[in-house]
Order: sequence, then structure tokens, then C-alpha cells
Amino acid sequence: MAAASAPVRHRPTITRTAGQVGTVYRFTCPCGATGEEQAARRMALVDLNQHVMSLPRVPADQQCRIPRTHDCSLWEPCGLCAGQLDLFDLEVS
Repeated sequence: MAAASAPVRHRPTITRTAGQVGTVYRFTCPCGATGEEQAARRMALVDLNQHVMSLPRVPADQQCRIPRTHDCSLWEPCGLCAGQLDLFDLEVS
């Protein structure tokens, strides 16, 4: 029986390389997605944002409440916060 593979974490980055005409920028993601070579970093950032926006939305009960502390991006489910109940019901009626 084959072991289940771990889900891919989407941690896109923008890399700068030397192209034929000069410096080019490209976004890459560990999931295998890559953008086109762009002349400006800002254009590669647009490709990166389009990739992040195309990811499926995380259900509300799996969203991270403190992403910096848990090292979790907004588009990833949080294993620590998933399924946790709020300690206090602070909603005003």
C-alpha cells in the first residue's frame, strides 16, 4: 500500500534571473505553477496574485486566526485552528 502524500503548500515566490535582454522576473510555486518571464517585478507579482486568487477558498472553520504565529498563509487551512471553538462568544445581539 502506498503512503499518502502530504498536501502541497502553496508558497509562491518571485525569482530574478538574467534573460536574453536583461533581468527578468518570474513567479514560481512549489505546486508546479510558474508564471511568464516578466520585465518588471510588479508584473510577476500580478501573476503571483492571480495564482493565489485561483486557489480554492478555505472553509471558515479551517482558517487560521493568527497566521504569523502559526506560519500559515491566508489561502491555506490551518491544522492548529481547524475545528477549534471560540473560547468566548463575543457577538453582540
